[in-house]
Amino acid sequence: MRGRIVFLSLILLFVGLAIDLCLLMAASWDDTRIANAQQNCDEVQTFTGSGIKETQPFTVTSETWRLRYDFESTTPDQQSSSFDMSVYKTGNTIPESVITLERPGSDTTYIQAGAGTYYLSIGSANATWTVTVEECSASAPPGSANPKGSTSSSAPASKPASKPAPASPSRKPRPERNLFDSGGPENGPVPLMPDGGCPAEFSVERAGLCYQ
Repeated sequence: MRGRIVFLSLILLFVGLAIDLCLLMAASWDDTRIANAQQNCDEVQTFTGSGIKETQPFTVTSETWRLRYDFESTTPDQQSSSFDMSVYKTGNTIPESVITLERPGSDTTYIQAGAGTYYLSIGSANATWTVTVEECSASAPPGSANPKGSTSSSAPASKPASKPAPASPSRKPRPERNLFDSGGPENGPVPLMPDGGCPAEFSVERAGLCYQ
């Protein structure tokens, strides 16, 4: 029973390690894709304001896009300033992303909600803000696996010429041998045959042996 518990524990451990490895690989791919997309972004629209505001709808056509935002306090007591922003897809009441800054500053958030028409719901206190929507075109980084839907072709590696197989040495035919020519005396004696008789070459039976 104890051995069975240990075996099950090992199985659970290996399963947990496999899940962690898959999550790390997925996170690494997302980070690489975002870093690559950061170099290929174009401005869609910029919004500025203060207080509470819902922006005009804007449309993005790429799967990856980002928001760059700047939040500045309008009071010396910066702790009394606040900024939060929710991203909504037109027609949806559940936000695709919610962003909150704890102190004045600038930041960038990547949105991976796909192409479509969106708007921003921004709330702030004792602050002014600027938000820029940028559309990014992400491609697979060099050396990475092809994403779904993409194909690649490459010329097959040339195989080295195979060496000819060495010719097998010719076998000489074996000479016919007489079973009675085994180096013994030519006139016998030889033992009886299985049927109790003597072979034709030694046809004379004497004392249980065969002679010529």
